[in-house]
Amino acid sequence: MVKRGLSRDRLVDIAHEYVSANGLDALTMRRLAAAAEVTPGALYKHLKDRRDLQRAMSDAVYATIDLTDIDLDAPTLAQVIACCERMRAAMLRFRDGGRIVAGSYSPFAATVKLSGTLMALLQGIVVPPFEPGDLQSVLRSYTTGFVIEEQAYLELERSGEWQPLVSALTADAPSPNPTGDTISIMTGERDHRFTAGLTAILAGTVREDRR
Repeated sequence: MVKRGLSRDRLVDIAHEYVSANGLDALTMRRLAAAAEVTPGALYKHLKDRRDLQRAMSDAVYATIDLTDIDLDAPTLAQVIACCERMRAAMLRFRDGGRIVAGSYSPFAATVKLSGTLMALLQGIVVPPFEPGDLQSVLRSYTTGFVIEEQAYLELERSGEWQPLVSALTADAPSPNPTGDTISIMTGERDHRFTAGLTAILAGTVREDRR
């Protein structure tokens, strides 16, 4: 029986709820149908397949980003960094948000808006020989990758696996660098480390008057 009021957006919400409870690896179309209390066939009236679902889920992540204060007429380095920080924050709001976004290549509205905003900002601040498109790709890959690592750490911390794992990793190894190794980056001031990485990526690429 097809549940009344079912829509693509509602299915995406249910998918995120399912992932929040069970993780992305557990999500299948059949399990989504069970969570939505519909037959599996009913899903395909709203979603093409599992890849379409993940693209829609990715777009729902980006739809939570507020870009209303970004001034495209006066682009600055600070605004580029703000976009990436908000991208990271959006992914962190959703369990496995980094993995949901990674490789989804969503063509939908919120994703296109974010991409267009970031590209417009970069076009206004980047100096040759650097290309705005190349930098946008690097920034998005860095942000998504950082969140994937961050959420993997948070999951291990929640499950109680992190400390035993760190002990095993460091038992026969030299003392970790207190500021630069992966362990300290994840357990330390992640906000600061994330922004420092953005600054390092953009160093030397920005017009003097836009810094």
